[in-house]
Amino acid sequence: METFDHVIVGGGIIGASIAYHLRCKDAGSVLVLERNELASAASSRAAGLILQASTKATKTPLAKKTIDTIPILEDELDQSVGFHDVGCLRIAVSSERVAELEVIADDAATWGIPVEWLNQNEAQRRVPWLNTEVIQKSIFTPTDGYVDPYLLSMSYMEAAIRRGADVRPRTDVTDVMMDGERVMGVMTASGPIASGSVIDACGAWAALFSARVGFPLPMAPVRSHYWMSEPNLKYGAEHPMTILSDIGAYTRPEVGGLLVGVQETHSATFDARDLPDDPAAFSATRGEEHWDVLANAYDDLAKFFPDIEHARFSNYISGLSSYTPDGQIILGPVPGVSGFCVAAGDCGSGIALSAGMGDIVADLALGRDPFVDIAPFRADRFGAVDPFGQEFRDRCAVARASKTRTTA
Repeated sequence: METFDHVIVGGGIIGASIAYHLRCKDAGSVLVLERNELASAASSRAAGLILQASTKATKTPLAKKTIDTIPILEDELDQSVGFHDVGCLRIAVSSERVAELEVIADDAATWGIPVEWLNQNEAQRRVPWLNTEVIQKSIFTPTDGYVDPYLLSMSYMEAAIRRGADVRPRTDVTDVMMDGERVMGVMTASGPIASGSVIDACGAWAALFSARVGFPLPMAPVRSHYWMSEPNLKYGAEHPMTILSDIGAYTRPEVGGLLVGVQETHSATFDARDLPDDPAAFSATRGEEHWDVLANAYDDLAKFFPDIEHARFSNYISGLSSYTPDGQIILGPVPGVSGFCVAAGDCGSGIALSAGMGDIVADLALGRDPFVDIAPFRADRFGAVDPFGQEFRDRCAVARASKTRTTA
């Protein structure tokens, strides 16, 4: 029987980051198992925004770790990970959102993240297509940016392989082997693999995998989506991302056009038990109502983006994010099981938090104290719940619908 010190189940960006950080810490033998192709689910469909400061201050050091790790990865691999350091302009129209910007600015200062308060002229200079007359306040975080999520995922994985990790796509994990309450390894379609450390990084399927050790994670698959316009010289240049919290929307440049994300009033959720094993066989789109979401947001978007009347939105991308009711990730051990660690429930921030999550899980797997307190990320913080039931999924949908509205 093959034996590894650590087995990571899930070959998306979180699994790849964990493998990389384990090998950076000389953690012994590391195996990544993925039943499909690497980074073929949410990791390849994300918008790729990396925002550091937040109203949820627990996330900030994790996102900052990702920003700090990107140049290290690029130096190791001698290649780009597709990071665009354009910065982010966060905009407030209402007094409530101004108060949130103040919280974010204070959070940024706590972690040494540069932040600038901009007047209307300065905001207009940075984002020429933006109607700044409606803006009450705005802040600019110059070290934020967006990344090609697939490239970053594969960069973590390539760096992990160069450091000695074993990566096996198209390998289905069918069970977790246990001795009482202790993990002993995993069973795959090709046979058993022994390990005293098994890490659940299965994305939208993470609750199903953790259920094999008797603890389905408190998270639900929720639709995330965005639209992309055709190229246009008026608004298609490289410029800062924008967060339009008052209307629950965001933008970033996209190959000469504009990428626009809009929060649904009630996000579509899915029972993880109904998801197919292969994400290529599943679409988070239900009928054509996703175009209604954009249409319903048209008037609000036009207040900030007057040229929307001339924009042609020809592409739509949807995928699954895993949300929790409080918008916080799930990170660490599950109660009552020794040797089983989870990294899931990224709440639409998996790309941004990837290095921080990978570093923390690597330390936990090695029995070390992580660089931040992980108490807010405990898997059991909601008590007894049914993560597959409609009531719980509705709570997760609310968290998704309010994400950009609270600039989290």
